[in-house]
Amino acid sequence: MRESMIRELYYGNVSPWERRRVYSPERIALTDKIDDIVQHFKNLLSPEEYKKFAEMQELESQADAEDAVDLFEHAFCLGVRLMIDIFGYNEK
Repeated sequence: MRESMIRELYYGNVSPWERRRVYSPERIALTDKIDDIVQHFKNLLSPEEYKKFAEMQELESQADAEDAVDLFEHAFCLGVRLMIDIFGYNEK
């Protein structure tokens, strides 16, 4: 018998971060372009300047992660509100 979703969540068996990721060809091409640009700046900048550039990239990654958390929270709450509305609907 399958455990309830709430029990699975409680016991830590459900994690939205642990999912199989399949990247589209467009996503792979975008990542390759980013890598090429980073390599360009690594070759162009002094080690000190590149260190600052890498620090900026890390800060951008942290900001993107915060945005992802906010989006997840918003989407999760929206889904719950939709479920509440659907299950609470009384046909007149």
